[in-house]
Amino acid sequence: MKQTNSDILLCVTKLREEEKRIYELLQQAGHQVQVNLDSMELPLEQGWADQYGIALIRCLSQKKALSRSTMLELSGIETINSVKAINICTNKIHQAIVFQKHNIPQPRFKIAFTADKILESFEDFGNIFVIKPPSSSWGRGIARIVGKECLDGWIAARESLDPTQQSFPVLVQEYVDKGDYDIRVVIVGRKPIVAFRRVSVDNWKTNTHLGAEVEPIAVDKEIESICSKLTEVLGEGIYGLDLFYDYQNKRYLVCEVNQNPEFSKSWKIHGVDVAAHIALYLQGKLASRTRQEVNA
Repeated sequence: MKQTNSDILLCVTKLREEEKRIYELLQQAGHQVQVNLDSMELPLEQGWADQYGIALIRCLSQKKALSRSTMLELSGIETINSVKAINICTNKIHQAIVFQKHNIPQPRFKIAFTADKILESFEDFGNIFVIKPPSSSWGRGIARIVGKECLDGWIAARESLDPTQQSFPVLVQEYVDKGDYDIRVVIVGRKPIVAFRRVSVDNWKTNTHLGAEVEPIAVDKEIESICSKLTEVLGEGIYGLDLFYDYQNKRYLVCEVNQNPEFSKSWKIHGVDVAAHIALYLQGKLASRTRQEVNA
């Protein structure tokens, strides 16, 4: 009978507060945790790969996260999150297409393959809409367009920086009047463990990285239902789900899903120990693998 190894590979760009706490909790539980930085080689050779039960992907670069998880998964190491989930979560266009296919509520959108196609968005969404690059984090590269003059300025700037339009296609999304907040829901496994508002008075973007304040809220049945649909599509894992509340239609809409949620600031306010939930989830995955191999 093959012995299941309890070693965990922790893939990170650097050990931030979040990763340090996950690392310490896993070590306290008796697991060997090997930290693997973006600058280091991956244990892909035969024998090395066999020593790890699971790999937790916490790379800051979305490109690195997808590349390293793909190589590890191909070598036979289970990754959290899965390559499929990371591939969807790191591309806003992929997300919009997948959500549409599975009837997950989201803002109306179109995919523009050229700057000229964005001009048609005024017919679809009115005088105000949002342009998002396929890949970005912390709100970078996202633009709110208000009127044709604003769009002309965006196109002119884009053409000077990207004359061959290599950054297309882009996601064009209706602007949702969400008030001064959005909602972040942290999912571990298949369970939403905490939800909180991110409130910003001075910025229409509501990232805590940009200074938004955290206000804990209850996870209601509508949020639970959306989380259940998402994990059915993406598979279980560790996600940061961003929701808008559409006041006009009185329902939640999915803005996007992040595959590497940060929590060093927020958990100290809402009080839910996200790192502990992640550590317990990984331990549960390892225990399940052990039971399956014992019974095989």
